[in-house]
Amino acid sequence: MNQRNEKSSKRSCLFLLFLIFGVLPISLLALGLLLWFGREASGSRRLKTRIATLAKQGYPHDDATAESFYKDRTDPTNTDAWLEIIETVKSDDFGASINGIPFLGVTDEPPRELDAVWREEQIARDFLAKWKSLSSEALRLSMDAKPVRFPIVFDSFNSIDQNRLTGLRQIARLINLQGFVAMRDGNSAGVRDAVGGLLGLSRVNSGEPMVVSHLVSMAIDGMAIGLLKDAIQFDTLSEADLNFLLPRTLALSNIGKDWETAFAGERALALPLFTDRKLAKSAGVFLPFANSRDAILYIDLIDSLLDQPTDDLQEFKARLRDVDNNLSSKRGISWLTQLDSIMTMQTAPAVSASGDAFIRRAIQHRIAALAIGLRLYEDRHGKLPSSLKDLSGLPMNLEQVSPSKVQSFGYSFEKPNARLWGGTFQDAFAIPTEPPKIDQGSEETDRTGATFWSWELRSK
Repeated sequence: MNQRNEKSSKRSCLFLLFLIFGVLPISLLALGLLLWFGREASGSRRLKTRIATLAKQGYPHDDATAESFYKDRTDPTNTDAWLEIIETVKSDDFGASINGIPFLGVTDEPPRELDAVWREEQIARDFLAKWKSLSSEALRLSMDAKPVRFPIVFDSFNSIDQNRLTGLRQIARLINLQGFVAMRDGNSAGVRDAVGGLLGLSRVNSGEPMVVSHLVSMAIDGMAIGLLKDAIQFDTLSEADLNFLLPRTLALSNIGKDWETAFAGERALALPLFTDRKLAKSAGVFLPFANSRDAILYIDLIDSLLDQPTDDLQEFKARLRDVDNNLSSKRGISWLTQLDSIMTMQTAPAVSASGDAFIRRAIQHRIAALAIGLRLYEDRHGKLPSSLKDLSGLPMNLEQVSPSKVQSFGYSFEKPNARLWGGTFQDAFAIPTEPPKIDQGSEETDRTGATFWSWELRSK
């Protein structure tokens, strides 16, 4: 009897152990999986609804709709001509010829003072003579260019054509060199064409629904403003040429639709990665499992960027910082929240850095428009104005070119020179009351991408 009870007790213990270490973990695992798939099914339904809403709003959500979005914003008229120019600047012949050429090859920057000795001047002029037909055709196509429709194969983040973007930057450097030589010659029309051509060239790939393409556009645009800045400071441009460039400069003084094109397109290219592990891997992104809630978080993130007001640059900067902080805060919450944001964290654009690039372009154009206005005032009145308010008679809205509702650009006039300056927006948007002192070659200035935009206009 005792032996039977002992065997029964052992069986009971073994059964209990089996329940504890066998059935219960499997049951808990099954329950966990059931809950997960239930959440994913619910999330998937919500994701379909959100994507349908995007489609109603006219926003793309995958490769096919991104391609349609791109075609709606671009013009195919000059596509072949641009492809031919890009092929030329990517050729071995062009590549071999740029060695030692300022702006294009490895060499010292030319002197900023126009009467200073420039050692590579004759080399640069010979180079421009060799490629005159190329630069002339590039200028012809660039002036007032519309966004060009290039043959892009839309495949998520693999859609980016770095070779073409590099080619466009080389064309910009060629035009920039041509403009610099024209400025040394006191050739107002040549400088006007180079600045206008660079502004137009910056629009060539602005219809592409990718943030990186817009950053390249802004880099080209920066060359235009840099050349314009030197030409205005040295008073190279005639009144007629200043009037020609003023509306073109004002046209890019707002963030405008480029912000929408870049981020709505970026979202369309990213969303397929949230459900396709193979596609995610090809794009260099780790996708442990499909997660519709994560995709919804990404949609919410881009929605928050597209909803931001863009007229007041100070407010725009502050709101983007809030979006960035909200995204960063999700890294420190529960493990479940982190699982629901793992892909968003990998694919989200650099919100503040991208915003700063758009703000920088808008500031550059607003301050450039004011500088053009100062020279136009001087041409008409024989002297520079004592205040920016004196520019109210010119064809520009002074309130719209201010950086924010509460701050205006700094300006001072002490004969013989005038100073016009903007301010830093790396941390907080602020414009100093006194002209900043800037060492153009300093590491700090280079690191921040020109902390201050300061212009010095020499009086006639």
